Amino acid sequence: MKKILVIDACVRREASRTKKLLDHALEVLGAAHTDWEFQILNLMDMDLKYWNTESLKRRDALLAAGRRDDPLFDLGNQFRMADGIVVAAPFWDLSVPAVLKVYIENISADGVTFGSGPEGLYGLCRGEWMLFLTTRGGIWEGSDMEQGSPYMESLCKFFGIDRYACVSADGIDIVGLDHEKIMAKAMEDVETACRELTRQPAR
Repeated sequence: MKKILVIDACVRREASRTKKLLDHALEVLGAAHTDWEFQILNLMDMDLKYWNTESLKRRDALLAAGRRDDPLFDLGNQFRMADGIVVAAPFWDLSVPAVLKVYIENISADGVTFGSGPEGLYGLCRGEWMLFLTTRGGIWEGSDMEQGSPYMESLCKFFGIDRYACVSADGIDIVGLDHEKIMAKAMEDVETACRELTRQPAR
């Protein structure tokens, strides 16, 4: 049974338009793969802490002792063992909400989600793909100021996840644009991305 980790960083919860994309993605994936297990993390319901001086000392001591099974690394180990990753987060301040960045800070650990050696850093995650879902109030697709999707794609490479897709709905706050049409197109893109990411790659 494949395990799909779902990371919900839709801060506005049910009022979030990004959450609508996430709900649709889970509906599509669930219908096509009834034997998969979906592990859903709602980051707003979690007491995530960013590293401070003391907690970082504790983390580094555990890593030095090889204690990567400590509960401190539960989130990282869960991420590492997932077969697929779905992340939903709106476009905030040219990137993603702080809660998602804190989650990523918590899962990033040498020997948990990535390793290091004489040749440099390498990913340890077993995930085959990541689907990133986002909505943006303005038109940011392709802009070098849009750092949300490039950030998530770089993390994929860092963690050793080969395939990445981003589905976005751009311009949904611009007066005069057809917001319903934009969301409908994004929903179609979600379906396409789900099919393409979960298709077995050619050998």
